[in-house]
Amino acid sequence: MRRFIVCAGVMVVTLVAGAMAQGKIATLEDHVKLMKSNAQANGALNKAVGSGSFADARMQVTTLRQNLMTLQTFWMEKKNAEAVKIVKEGLGRLDALDKILAAPAPDQVAAQAAAKEFGGNTCGACHKMLREGDAQTGFRFQAGKSPF
Repeated sequence: MRRFIVCAGVMVVTLVAGAMAQGKIATLEDHVKLMKSNAQANGALNKAVGSGSFADARMQVTTLRQNLMTLQTFWMEKKNAEAVKIVKEGLGRLDALDKILAAPAPDQVAAQAAAKEFGGNTCGACHKMLREGDAQTGFRFQAGKSPF
C-alpha cells in the first residue's frame, strides 16, 4: 500500500511537470512552480537511488529532464547564454545518470555520485549565479538578474 501511494504521488508530480514542460514559463509564479517541482523531483531522485529503487529514480530523471528542457527554452528566449550552458550541461548529466539507472544491474554508488553531481553542478551552479536568499527569508533573483 505504501509503495502504491508513493508511486501514485510520483505519477502526479510527473504529470504536472510534464504539463508544465509542454508550456512556457511566462511569469515569476511559473518559474517558482518549476523550481519547486525540480526540488521535489531531485529529493525523490536521491531517496530512490539511496533505497535502490532505480525505476522510481528514472521517473524522477524524466521529470527533471522535462523541467530542464522548459528552462532551456526560457533562458534561450531571455538570451542568458550562461544559464543555457548550465542547463545543457545538466541535461547531459541527467543522460549519464539515466544510462547508469537503465543498466541491467545499476551501480548504486555510481548512481548516487551522478545524482550528486547533477544537483551540485547544475542546480547549485545556476542558483549561485542567479539566486539569493534562504529558506527562511525566501529565494529571489539577485538584484538586476531577474528575467521578469
